[in-house]
Amino acid sequence: MSTFGFLAPQDLWDARSEMFFSQVLAGVEDEVAVHGHAVLTLSARSVVEEMAIYRRWAEAEAVAAVVLRDLREDDPRPAALDELGIGYVLLGDVTQEGEEAAVLVDNAAAMRSVLSELRALGHRRIAHLGGPADLLHSRLRREAFLESVARTGGTAYVARGDYSEESGARALVTLLREPRSPTAVVCDNDAMAIGALEAAPGLGVKVPEQLSIIGWEDSMSSQLHEPPMAVLGHSLRMTGSLAGKALRALVADPPRRERILRPIPVILHRGTLRGIS
Repeated sequence: MSTFGFLAPQDLWDARSEMFFSQVLAGVEDEVAVHGHAVLTLSARSVVEEMAIYRRWAEAEAVAAVVLRDLREDDPRPAALDELGIGYVLLGDVTQEGEEAAVLVDNAAAMRSVLSELRALGHRRIAHLGGPADLLHSRLRREAFLESVARTGGTAYVARGDYSEESGARALVTLLREPRSPTAVVCDNDAMAIGALEAAPGLGVKVPEQLSIIGWEDSMSSQLHEPPMAVLGHSLRMTGSLAGKALRALVADPPRRERILRPIPVILHRGTLRGIS
């Protein structure tokens, strides 16, 4: 039996959390537990704290491998894990070439697919509410958004947040200051989308009559919100299950490094999305 490590943000258990990591964690546990393995879960406030936990785990030989996510430019964690002798499964993007075990998505293709579907619904003024600029997946989505707008013509409505609901609300205020405000906003995570949605009535904007809002993850929060949030159908629990499968392969005899490509998600049409006639 092996133990795998899973580090999550400090606010994972907050009732207002987007619950992204709890669903991924549940999928990991679904996959590994039935094969006799265990998952050790801790929270970390920063990359520095995350690295310290990895060092403690290595010294105690507590885990065989971990789930690694949210890589930044020049991220120190992969090299540190290699040095510590801890295996890892990367939750990453198809542009991250290498031999490490990974569950990969194509963020640029997902953004292009979302924009194409929104245009088919009649939207022409589309905004992107991106996450932190140093996160690779946020940068890839923003680049795909800008390239698509440049190709089709129109205004590139953009704003950034820090993945919190509060930043989503602030970003919506910024976007609505445009002379011709957007009719749809694509958000890099569900928490910012919910923040924008809850701020809209106070700004005099009706959702979805005047503004459509789309989240990225299909978290439980987005499903239970009223109205339910339109999102990309990622199936987060399946992502976790695939990560668990790759973790098991790392401790198999002989060990294998599996690289698994997720299909491009499509928009799940719910109460915050409406076409323009």
